[in-house]
Amino acid sequence: MPADGVPVRPLAVVLHSRQPLTTDPADTFDPAAWDVVVLTDAEAGDVLREDVDAETPQVLRASREAWAGTIRGLAAGRPVQIVANDEYCVAACARLREQFGLPQRHPSRPEHYLDKVVTKERLAAAGVRVPRFEALRDGVPGPEHGVPWIVGRVGLPVVAKPRTEANSRGVRVLREEADLRAWLADHEGDHGWQVEEYLDGTFHHVNALVRDGEVTPVQAGTYLGPLLDLPSGRRLGGWTVPHDDELARRAHARDAAVVAALGGEGAFVVHTEFARTTDDELVVIEVAARAPGALVSELARLHAAVHLERANLALQAGLPVPEAGPTGTQAAWVWIPVMPGERYRRTPATTSGRLVHVRRAATRTHEGASGSLGVSVLLWHADPSTLAADVRTAATAAWCS
Repeated sequence: MPADGVPVRPLAVVLHSRQPLTTDPADTFDPAAWDVVVLTDAEAGDVLREDVDAETPQVLRASREAWAGTIRGLAAGRPVQIVANDEYCVAACARLREQFGLPQRHPSRPEHYLDKVVTKERLAAAGVRVPRFEALRDGVPGPEHGVPWIVGRVGLPVVAKPRTEANSRGVRVLREEADLRAWLADHEGDHGWQVEEYLDGTFHHVNALVRDGEVTPVQAGTYLGPLLDLPSGRRLGGWTVPHDDELARRAHARDAAVVAALGGEGAFVVHTEFARTTDDELVVIEVAARAPGALVSELARLHAAVHLERANLALQAGLPVPEAGPTGTQAAWVWIPVMPGERYRRTPATTSGRLVHVRRAATRTHEGASGSLGVSVLLWHADPSTLAADVRTAATAAWCS
């Protein structure tokens, strides 16, 4: 406390680059006790996702090279916490926390979670099933060599992915040899890519809190399908799996094995995506040391009493996090694209509780060249069968025309 007896207000610096915050920072850092700044290297654009009902926090824009100096100037000797839930800021956040003498909260080796090839190599070495994959370490080969090599090593269809992107950016499912040949021709010589086995089955996620190697289960969920192709008209979504379901138990056990293989030092949320194959095998596809996107954090709030993004920010700052546990509520989310020439017209009748947000792109006739997120739907109900019926309605009804 300074000589004048007035308590020093600590500063929370929330790093941002490409993934918008899905929660108000004030829900984690009480404005009565904290000053909050969002520090971004994005030249323009919102730092809060459009459906976040909150005042925009103070935002400072600076190049990443200037972040350390900017934080020093803002802190001016007072206590500071540096946190992030943006995949593109996790490694930078870990470095800045070390530079400012803050406790390690992110995994000690962030690349274990950030680099998809490193992730799969470590998981496979630990006996955790992952898709067959090949790292294109020497760059993307040309079609003449690449087609027979990739088909022989991985098969068709094949999934092409950047090694260090998030939110399905750049991911392509190449179903036919002609698709693979065209992709190789377009990317020949490019670096930072990998290809992996296409998996048949259902797609799921599992979330947990990690505190110095201890993994606390929060929720498991099922996706409508792969989180791809919204611009082409695919509706994205998913729902929670009941806590006592066998799939949830298996998913949480698999998640604990994932953290053991990739490193559980620090305090963070882990988000693991996996496929359940037709022969009932759980195959890990993606892992992130951060809270998930879409409305999955809101599902956890309703289903397990923990909002995952708020929890991730709080864990990094050393703040308390609510205990996770069954609430008796099942929850779901659906994202509806608005296609060129369409706009939002109607909300179908449902039984479940719901929160519907019509995005700006759907409030007028959409003039883009492809689909854009038009309507965001959150659903909840105590009865899984009632919720499932409402998910089917949301996923098939004519919201836009």
